[in-house]
Amino acid sequence: MGVNLPEGSALTLSAEEVVFDLAQGAYPPPSFPYAYAPTSPRGPLTLSVFSNLEGGWAVEVLAEPLIAEGGKLLSPSQLEVRVDGGPWMPLGPRTVLLTGSGPSGGYRRHLLEFRLVLTGQEAPGLYRGSLVFTLSRL
Repeated sequence: MGVNLPEGSALTLSAEEVVFDLAQGAYPPPSFPYAYAPTSPRGPLTLSVFSNLEGGWAVEVLAEPLIAEGGKLLSPSQLEVRVDGGPWMPLGPRTVLLTGSGPSGGYRRHLLEFRLVLTGQEAPGLYRGSLVFTLSRL
């Protein structure tokens, strides 16, 4: 008998889209800067991570500017994330969310929360962008 167990890793997120719909009546805020929670989904997302890699690994998120018609931009740093109730971190070109070492021992589940921080300088518009999550060796 023989077993050929390949290296493997998996990363899943409980929602594919996070929406901040400020037209639902919460805008303008009482003061700036002001942090908004997403209108959809309500509550934290679940990030599930599995790895059997030897050595260190990291979960990173790559954030690009949010773009609206006419080339208007919101900086990715205006989106903030926290993992498992920890401190809020502004998103940048590459933000490390989690690190680990060796096999994860099954799926690890982590709660991700997002918020949008507005300064009062933003132009109106429908802004869209992407977040790319990766699990890689350190």
